[in-house]
Amino acid sequence: MDRTPATTRPMSSRDIDLALALIDERLPHLRQPRRIDRCGFPAAHRCLGQFRLLSDTLKLNARYLAPLDDSVALDLLDTLLHELLHKHSGLLRQLRDTFRRHPDVCDEAARLTRLLADDYVKRRSDVAEACANATKA
Repeated sequence: MDRTPATTRPMSSRDIDLALALIDERLPHLRQPRRIDRCGFPAAHRCLGQFRLLSDTLKLNARYLAPLDDSVALDLLDTLLHELLHKHSGLLRQLRDTFRRHPDVCDEAARLTRLLADDYVKRRSDVAEACANATKA
C-alpha cells in the first residue's frame, strides 16, 4: 500500500469533485449552481472564482486543475464555499459585493472551510490512495 502523503499526489479535477460532494453532504443548504466552469479563468489570473447569477455558473481558476497540495486544495474548498455563499445571498447583495470588499463572506467561507478541512483532507488522501492502488493492480 502506497503511504505517500496526499500532499504529493496529483488529484486535479477529483479535488473539485470531492469538495463539491463534501459541501453537498455536510452543507446541503448551500445548493450548488447548475454549472461549474473549471477553467473560467486562466491560471495566471488574479481571480480564483466567481459566481455568475444569470447563468447560475460558478467559474473557477484553471490553477485548481493542476496537481494540488493540501494547502492549495483547502484554498479551493474556501473558494468554492465563498462563491456558494455569494450564490445564496440576495440579488442586491451580489451586485454590491461585485464592486467592493466583502470581509463577512470571506470570514464565513473561512469558518466553513475550517469546519470541513479535516474531512476534506482525509477524503483526498483516501481517494489518492485508492487511485494509486488501482494503478498498481
